[in-house]
Amino acid sequence: MFKNYGWIVEAKLNPGQLENFKKVMNSQVNRALTEKGTLNYQYYMSDEGDVLVYERFSNADASHEHIENWDDHAARWIDAATPTRMVHLGDLPDDVRERHAALSPLWLKPLGGFAREQAADSRSTKDGDTQFENFGWIVEAKLNAGQLENFKGVMQDQVKRALTEEGTLNYQYYISDEGDILVYERFKGLASSHIHIENWDAHAQRWMAAATPTRMVHLGDLPQELRDRHAALAPLLLKPLGGFAK
Repeated sequence: MFKNYGWIVEAKLNPGQLENFKKVMNSQVNRALTEKGTLNYQYYMSDEGDVLVYERFSNADASHEHIENWDDHAARWIDAATPTRMVHLGDLPDDVRERHAALSPLWLKPLGGFAREQAADSRSTKDGDTQFENFGWIVEAKLNAGQLENFKGVMQDQVKRALTEEGTLNYQYYISDEGDILVYERFKGLASSHIHIENWDAHAQRWMAAATPTRMVHLGDLPQELRDRHAALAPLLLKPLGGFAK
């Protein structure tokens, strides 16, 4: 099992606001780099202006610090993009959840999996802005009626298998009290991604008997050969825009 303090924010870029959004994003990323407890602050965007921000912190206090710093940028951020969804990831205390009450975030708690905290830093700099590389995806599903124990069983088997995959950096399952499932997956590179898919195929039938996939999001500059392996789920492609993973 793992611990997590963080969230996902989704938004839609407002017309004509790409450059303004990049400016406020880069300003906030630079501020977040000074926050010792901010571990991930990663912006992704599709060609159609769909925005996803993945945020992770070392503890609840660190998340409060980040929220306070973000407040300084909030007006400019919302002028450039309209928030559409928020998902809380982890056993977040009430005082953190209350600070996002206006967005009515879905609350998903850790169910099983792992994060390899020793993974290499993926930060790079281009034209003075902080960027990152990513190979990974998010899978969302709905637990089928009466299938919680069966789902846990297949999840645990797949987690054990994934632990043998050196290039699988994150394989984290979350679930809500209502049976909403989210799986966050991240890999060292293309070869590691393919290995994980091949191993998952052995568990696919049991997995989908226990839960029904509802959405998939590809996170990174994924090549078509990799995207084709998930074609049945028609995944949305979001490419790195700016930010970092420590």
